[in-house]
Order: sequence, then structure tokens, then C-alpha cells
Amino acid sequence: MKITQLNIYPIKSLRPISLDTANLCPQGLANDRNYILLKLSQNGTYTNMFIGQQPEMALFHCSPCTPHTFTVTYHLPSSLEPPPSIEIPYTPSLASLKQISIDLHTNPSYPAHLMPPEYNLWFTTHFTYPVHLAYIDSSPGTPSTSPLAQSWLSTIKPHLPSPAQEDEENITFSDGAALLIVSSASLSALPLLHEPSKQEQQSTLLEKFRPNIVLSAPDLAAWDEDFWSCITVQPKGIKIVLTSNCARCTSINVDLRTGEMTGSLLKSMMGSRRVDPGKRWEPIFGRYGFAVRGGEVTVGDEVTVERVGERAVWSLLSLFLLEKVSCVDLVRDEY
Repeated sequence: MKITQLNIYPIKSLRPISLDTANLCPQGLANDRNYILLKLSQNGTYTNMFIGQQPEMALFHCSPCTPHTFTVTYHLPSSLEPPPSIEIPYTPSLASLKQISIDLHTNPSYPAHLMPPEYNLWFTTHFTYPVHLAYIDSSPGTPSTSPLAQSWLSTIKPHLPSPAQEDEENITFSDGAALLIVSSASLSALPLLHEPSKQEQQSTLLEKFRPNIVLSAPDLAAWDEDFWSCITVQPKGIKIVLTSNCARCTSINVDLRTGEMTGSLLKSMMGSRRVDPGKRWEPIFGRYGFAVRGGEVTVGDEVTVERVGERAVWSLLSLFLLEKVSCVDLVRDEY
């Protein structure tokens, strides 16, 4: 089995950047989900934006610019003019940025930093309603000593090298999960690909599921990842523990070309992919996980898999996490 795609999402719910090489750490791939867009309400409060509620986010494409910056380009389908774009640093200077608190992850007072007015004006212009760009990468997230983090550690700890304590301290639990992993074999098995009138290009269809890492092998069976507990990148020894299934929601129905909620992909998966008793009303595609030993990963790297005999079940811990997360994309699929 090999890594065939590496994707980061510098701004949550916008289009991804595909990389040939990425640095993997316990918090995920470097520069992944550093930013979030916030919709400003009339009363001055902020609402986290994600593609399942604002499908027009699909029209904003991210691309690499320099080693320290990326570009966001607004692609309006009907426009014949060159698409407008803005350059954004992967890591801004925080000294002059206003800090606010947002309800995010497992923290109702998650610290975020509002970017300067020129960025907010650019996004507001193209969304046509007030939008702020906020940087969240430097936030502490959920402390590793919290009950929730300790529960995750109970799953991860058996896979940690000795001494385990050093690796545990590096897992900050700054998100519902650091990584989302899928297989290309499962993508090929999606019902929509076998309906001639509704076929989509595989690359576009895969992007709807927003994976960080895509794995492929000539003889890999569809949905085999349901039974994966751990993957290791060889010969580097980079290990990722898979902790839960990814339950899908209506965001996968967004037409990425038009930024409209028009598809029926979710419905087409309902018949065969409601396989998790803990999430019985939602289809499953992909696995969430954490890296417990990081390093550089590259497209083409070989991967070995540890398997279990039964599918994982969405646990009470996950239900607790879902209740605590105001932006549901963080524990489902809207990375």
C-alpha cells in the first residue's frame, strides 16, 4: 500500500492544497487548518463557517504561493474575468492581531486571532456578507490532562514508543482529530460512480470527503479501512493510530463547481454505508487518527496496516465530543 495523496486545508472548509511532501506532527500535517472563517452577526458575535452551511465556500481555492504563504482565489463559475486572489501567510505575526474567543473544538472559549482588515474586506466582498478571517494554529486546544484527552490517550498509548510520556506531551488535542485517512478503493466503490447519469470525476468526488491522506494498493478491497487500527509509514517508522470512523453529512452534496447544495451523494451512500451502530443514521467513509511518531511523509511512501477483526463503533466519548463542538465539521468530514 502507498500514499497517493497528501492534502492540507489552510482555511477550514475551503478547497485544499495537494502536496508531494508534508511534515507530519502530532497535531496533523503542517499548515493544515491554521485558519477559520467567521460570519459576523448583527449583534457582534461570530459564527464558525463550514461548507455544509455555506456551500459557496467551495468557490474559494487555495494554492501554494511561496514557502511561507498561500493564495486564495475566488472562482465564480459564470465569470469571464480573471479570478481575484489574495496572498495569506501560513503563520502571521500575532503581535498586532486582536485576540478573541470562539466556540471551537472542545473549548467554548477557544483563543483566535483576527487577521488585519484587508483580509476581512476581501472575503466580505466575495461572500457579500461580513466575514472575518481568524488564525487559530497557536491556540492551546484541549489540555492533554483533560478527561477527554486522557480517553484518547488510552487508545493511543499502547502504540507509543517508550518512554511513552515524552510522546504524550506532544499531543495537544487541538482538534476532534488530527488526520482523516481514506482509501482510493473505497472511493471507486461509491454508488454514484456507477450511475452513468450522475458520474463525477474521481478527483472531484474525492475532494468532497476532504481527506488528509489517501492510500492505494492494486489489490485493496473497498472499505478495508473500516478495520484498520494503526498505519505505519515505512521504513520511516511514522505511526498513525486510527481512533474513530468518519460519519458523513450533507456537505458531500455540495457541487464544488457551482458552490450550491445540489447533489445526492449522501442519499446514495445510505443503503450500504450505515455500518457503525454508534452512528446508525449516517454513512461512514474514512478514519480519524493521530500521529504518535511524526516526520516527513511523501507521496509514494509505502504503508503497512494493523487490522482488527471488527469495525470500530462510534463511542460515547465521540458523542460527548460532538455535543461539545459547535462547528460539527470538526468531528465529521468538513476539514
